[in-house]
Amino acid sequence: MKPVDPLKSIVTDDWRLQTFAHLAEDWMSPWSGQISSKGTRITVSSVISLTKKKQLTIPLPNASALLLNSAAAAFVAARKIRDQSGIDKTLHSEVNFSSDEEAFDYIERMMESILLAFTALEAFANEAIPADYFYARHHRSEVVLEAASKQTIERHTSLDEKLTNVLPEVLKCSSPKGGRCWHGYTKLKRARDRIVHMKTEDRRSSGSEIDTVWKAIVLAPAPHVAAKAVIDYFVRNMDEKPYWHSKFPYSTP
Repeated sequence: MKPVDPLKSIVTDDWRLQTFAHLAEDWMSPWSGQISSKGTRITVSSVISLTKKKQLTIPLPNASALLLNSAAAAFVAARKIRDQSGIDKTLHSEVNFSSDEEAFDYIERMMESILLAFTALEAFANEAIPADYFYARHHRSEVVLEAASKQTIERHTSLDEKLTNVLPEVLKCSSPKGGRCWHGYTKLKRARDRIVHMKTEDRRSSGSEIDTVWKAIVLAPAPHVAAKAVIDYFVRNMDEKPYWHSKFPYSTP
């Protein structure tokens, strides 16, 4: 935790911060002798060497907040492009974007939103698993149970399993599978998987009857809304809720 003196820098408690607190009284560092005044923000930080003589210190963000915010911003940008194109307003049965650039800019923003929203959900699931938690699962056998640590779960357990088995066990709640938020999650996952694993038909001319990655991208509902709905489901069952969650700036159902 690094003290940041409010008198020496402009500090705001950004909603995306991972962890922070404020000093209740003046404090002297036993290492440097520097005095930090009452009200100084204490936050987790990361130091990066830019050169041999220069280091950059950044406050540590919450990964879910950062990714979900970026996903929302990308979706808003995509909707702006789509709205300006007029393709949803015209009564014509066949429509196009006004240029290749406009079409590709729209697709890029939607791809960003989908990938970032899915990754935000993965980050949330991993963070919600306690450090001392072990998950009993069947591995290569229907009889033998294996105890998987947090690190093993993070690396080798699918997001589906984390959401349907691991987090419900951790938070002592029911699985979201089959619920309203799960429907949105499956659509998000399907679009994300199509982007990550593009197929041969995605590189060929195709009609509307073919389920291409481009069709999945264009028809995808707001990715950040789908991801946050699943996060909301689990946050409701948390005793200690993430700081960023109630301060998310984009409206969601």
